[in-house]
Amino acid sequence: MSQVTGHKLKIGIIGCGNMGTALVENLAKTVGPGRIIVFDRETAKQESLIKGFKVGGAASAFELIEKSDIVIIAVKPQDIDNILDLLKGCRDKLVVSIAAGKTLEYLASKIGAEVPIVRAMPNLNALVQASTTGSSINLSVLPLQKKAVEEIFDSIGTVVPIDENLMNAFTAICGSGPAFVAYVMTDLTTEQIRDVFVQEALAFGFQRSAAETMAQKTIEGTLKILRLNFDRDVFIKKVCSKGGTTEAGIKVLEQKGKTAEALSLAVRAAARRAEELSRG
Repeated sequence: MSQVTGHKLKIGIIGCGNMGTALVENLAKTVGPGRIIVFDRETAKQESLIKGFKVGGAASAFELIEKSDIVIIAVKPQDIDNILDLLKGCRDKLVVSIAAGKTLEYLASKIGAEVPIVRAMPNLNALVQASTTGSSINLSVLPLQKKAVEEIFDSIGTVVPIDENLMNAFTAICGSGPAFVAYVMTDLTTEQIRDVFVQEALAFGFQRSAAETMAQKTIEGTLKILRLNFDRDVFIKKVCSKGGTTEAGIKVLEQKGKTAEALSLAVRAAARRAEELSRG
């Protein structure tokens, strides 16, 4: 039996940006809108989701946390501390963070290691249910909770459970990868891009099966989203955030060209930037 649909768990989502919206849209279909609660500081964003998908809303992050069994934090990294302050010692909540660069250790230092915490990294292909999401858990997450999280992210694509020490590398390939695919696809074949991603993943320490899944799903998801009339340049800009991992890789491609070697260097640059961000 599904751990999400089989138990009447309430899922709260804080943050209604691209990822938050993708999760709301797809979870409303899989578990039902009555089980979803949303909150965003921008009232217009929140109201749009409530009206569009018939989900519940909360007047504050505190109210959402009170009403939820699973709390998904989908805010920007610089905004996460205010949310974490509200979750201190909440052992009865499963906390899922998709904030880039915020490690399990950091999250636990804010809310307590006894709280079940999941760190997840979806990508923008979630907009067409084709995300490749990496997930890492702390020691307080129970097997049924782990299963519930996998089902949540299955609603927007494929889940790859990984050791957290590989999360920065995962971010470079699967988080930033869609923008890299969109950038080089005019000059490189799908097979060439896949080979680069697989080789870089292996070099980072992933097992071959995981490396191949990450590469294949990231490419497939990107091609799917671009086929749905998503302008290539607009998509790249949407994946990029100022000072982020994707921007670091795209700068390399702009300097070095659209070659397999340049793509390898872009992935490595993105991984280095992810490492820098995780160190603060």
